[in-house]
Amino acid sequence: MIPFLLAATLAGADSTVYPVFNHDRPAGSMVVTRNGDTTSVRFVFTDRNRGTRVFSRYVIHDGRILSIESRPVLPDDRLGDPTFRFEIVGDSIRQWTPARTVTAPRSSDVYYATGFSPFDQALLAQHLLKQPGRSAKLPGNSTAHLEIVKQLSVPTTRGSERVQLVSIDRGFGATPQLMWLDRDGNLFATEVSWFMTVKPGAEPALPTLRKTEFAVRDAQAEALNKRLQKPTSGTVAIVNGDVFDSERGTMRPRTTVLVRGDRIVAVGPSDSVAVPKGATLIDAAGKTVMPGMWEMHGHMQLTSESTSGPMQLSHGITTVRDLASDLDVAVSERDRAQAGVIASPHMVLAGFIEGPGKWAGPTAVLVRTEDEARRWVARYDSLGYKQIKVYNLVHPDLIPTIAAEAHKRGMRLSGHIPRGLTVPDAVQLGFDEVNHAAFLFSSFYQDSLYVPTMRAYSAVATAVAPNIDVDGPAMTQLIDVLKRHGTVVDGTFSVWITSAGTGIGQAVGAGVSADAQKADANYMRLLKRLYDAGIPLVAGTDNFGSSSYDTELELYEKAGIPAPTVLQIATIGAARVMKDDKDYGSLTAGKVADIIIVNGRPFDHISDVRKVETVVRAGRVYDAQEIRVATGLARR
Repeated sequence: MIPFLLAATLAGADSTVYPVFNHDRPAGSMVVTRNGDTTSVRFVFTDRNRGTRVFSRYVIHDGRILSIESRPVLPDDRLGDPTFRFEIVGDSIRQWTPARTVTAPRSSDVYYATGFSPFDQALLAQHLLKQPGRSAKLPGNSTAHLEIVKQLSVPTTRGSERVQLVSIDRGFGATPQLMWLDRDGNLFATEVSWFMTVKPGAEPALPTLRKTEFAVRDAQAEALNKRLQKPTSGTVAIVNGDVFDSERGTMRPRTTVLVRGDRIVAVGPSDSVAVPKGATLIDAAGKTVMPGMWEMHGHMQLTSESTSGPMQLSHGITTVRDLASDLDVAVSERDRAQAGVIASPHMVLAGFIEGPGKWAGPTAVLVRTEDEARRWVARYDSLGYKQIKVYNLVHPDLIPTIAAEAHKRGMRLSGHIPRGLTVPDAVQLGFDEVNHAAFLFSSFYQDSLYVPTMRAYSAVATAVAPNIDVDGPAMTQLIDVLKRHGTVVDGTFSVWITSAGTGIGQAVGAGVSADAQKADANYMRLLKRLYDAGIPLVAGTDNFGSSSYDTELELYEKAGIPAPTVLQIATIGAARVMKDDKDYGSLTAGKVADIIIVNGRPFDHISDVRKVETVVRAGRVYDAQEIRVATGLARR
């Protein structure tokens, strides 16, 4: 039976149902219904057991938005109370939210845009196409500019159709948004990502769109790298710096690091290392020179090579372990980063495996049988992947098969804890690592995954974390299991700790609730207990561009881990976990020249990792501040 709201929407005189795809699987829809100047948009799709559920009603005249009202679509398809209103009243604009109402003068040359759905993005594109120079002012003294990037004919279920790829640059960041429009200027498809909204009948065109966007994004990233990479003679001498010896956890004052090509060739006291004539000199006097850091929980999209990759470099991250990306995106970016044609960290890939189901994660790799599982592990291995990551809906019976196949091939196994298993179960079945500390809490309450309704592990952990006894016997037994098996914990603590300002439960303008404070204290206590027990920890964020990486490290120090040890966790410790310490993780002759220069002493105060000035990635030199400006992290 069609839900009431959807049935009512489809009854309109002019309705279009745009499917939303999670790879090749339907995940929801965007239903656009037009009736004169009024347009309603119902945008609902499932992302695991999360997703977007929003209904917006617009009044649009001559391409200008006169008013918008937005409401949530509730689980039973009824509309909730309004959460946002915008309207133009005479010479004023009025914006309302439950928290406040703001009235301001209206500028006749400003286009008042929102971002609730792809429909809003297409409206902006249509407006820009009609403007001189394809530009328009936006609120906040910004300007949007549209460029037609490509025009081509693509196959659809109705035959060949002419489409155009447009980019919209809003004046910040290095990567304009892409969008596909049909011949009438309406939405044909959103840009390539895990979830795509497309015009009905456009499915046969998607491979062509993907190939075209790959070429465009690759060219953007290469151009950005050419602007950012500093010229050198091929030999770089970093002189007079205080070097952090990550293998010993000590500092070496007034030390020179000599780089030739992509390798370190000498490390020693500045008065004893001869600097070759013609070398590019970097004076690091009074600064800390240390190995580039490792982000152990990243995810790539097609845009990453010109957004999150450069951002990560600016944070001092020179290696990223990717824990779930589309195969073609991951392999392409890894290889292009290795070739030095894009400004990107070294990429270590983990192959993503999920099980079938309505809430399956954002991947095309869904396994149902042991043979399918073995084939996917073998394929990932053949492409140079170092690890397998399993997800929420993989059947527990398949874990031993996946573990055995991965270990046979010298690969590691990590993941979410699949439904029906506990952390000790997963470890005993072959997990080498647990991704997300939240599972150490939700593991104790399996029934709450299903009763009264199935919930995400994150929701369960949020409910459990304030009330669990982290020092109790149950947690002690779990930690003992991790210790006996040498299990690594990729905690992503900055995701879960609300007071860090980056957590999923961060309150906005309302302080931190008592339960959240209890949960924060328990996560911090858990972090210290894991460290005290000798559980190998790796630093990861699961955040775009690793925006919370500095916070992640600061939490470790706040929990009671000494700053030098935190730096070791972020460098040589991660390299050892991935068995890459022969080439990475410390400043030693013969290793890859992944080096950062920090204008501070993170050895004494871990927060000084926020002061990265220079990044050397495989001998290529970048100015961190220039990257921040280019990617929109900072202003000039």
